[in-house]
Amino acid sequence: PRAMAPPRPPSRSNSRVVGGLALFLGVSSMLPFYLHDRQRRLAGNLYSRDKPLSGNQIMRGPYINTGSKDVGPDPDWDHSTGRYKGRAPPLS
Repeated sequence: PRAMAPPRPPSRSNSRVVGGLALFLGVSSMLPFYLHDRQRRLAGNLYSRDKPLSGNQIMRGPYINTGSKDVGPDPDWDHSTGRYKGRAPPLS
């Protein structure tokens, strides 16, 4: 009878592939957060700006604001703290 060959030790290449894949997924999942933070630092908060909107922001407005029922800034919203200082809206 033939003798069976001894089992081969597990290859380390699989662990490198899995590690590389995990690193890639981690970096790519953090990319949107990084880009959002960078945009906020460079352009500032668009909701509390006093400067006029650019052409691109004007063109995007109708698509972003679909379903909006009010016009203009909310006087009860405190932009410096990001909190609502007025009374709670009625539930209807």
